[in-house]
Amino acid sequence: MFASLTIILMMATSVALVSAASLEKQAGALLAWKATLSNHSQVSLESWGNMSSAPCSWGGIRCAALTTRRQRHRGRPVITGVSLRGLKLRGSLESMDFSALSTLATLDLSHNQLSGSIPSSIEHLRELHALLLHGNQIRGSIPPALANLTKLTTLRLSNSELVGSVPREIGSLGMLKELNISVNQLEDYIPTSIGNLTQLTTLHLHSNKSIGSIPREIRNLVNLEDLILGLNKLTGSIPVYLGNLTKFTTLLL
Repeated sequence: MFASLTIILMMATSVALVSAASLEKQAGALLAWKATLSNHSQVSLESWGNMSSAPCSWGGIRCAALTTRRQRHRGRPVITGVSLRGLKLRGSLESMDFSALSTLATLDLSHNQLSGSIPSSIEHLRELHALLLHGNQIRGSIPPALANLTKLTTLRLSNSELVGSVPREIGSLGMLKELNISVNQLEDYIPTSIGNLTQLTTLHLHSNKSIGSIPREIRNLVNLEDLILGLNKLTGSIPVYLGNLTKFTTLLL
């Protein structure tokens, strides 16, 4: 599953967007977010200086050249990756200007101490391939607006404090290969729209409060290798059609 992240970084080397915020505006948005963090003196953020320093050289920041469909040469640089894993950062996602960061292909804020909810404004990240928010203290529900991130291949929201249900809109993420929303407080039925995610290789929904039976639409996930649904409140029988998913390496019910 980690090989997909390498592919994501390779894909981020050329961003095909017609319009995007300038590098200066993007840097300003990150500095404004940094100012809201209660412990931003981490080593990786010390390089996030004022506007006089080059943001592409900041710790955890990756840049690439912005191109358009009409351009045959590389244009101006933009920020395509923010990776701040495990820095014990305290703050929220609500204070991040996602509209200024619309060129992001990777957003990794995993294993920090972020709280608050996932704002609907995250839908501005239309170029995003990997959203890694696992291992935080994020609350609230999974916003249906995530369905607008149609280029996502990796979505990890596990080990947080999410509540509510898995939104049926998640079935719009047709390029998704890994979906991990385990170890939360999610309730209700597993949506049948899960069956639309035919590229999935990893599906982890365990350690929640999901009810009902295993949806028959899971039989459409012919590329599935890891399916973990245990530690829920599921009922009914083990579906016979699971035997048709021949790529399984892990099945935990």
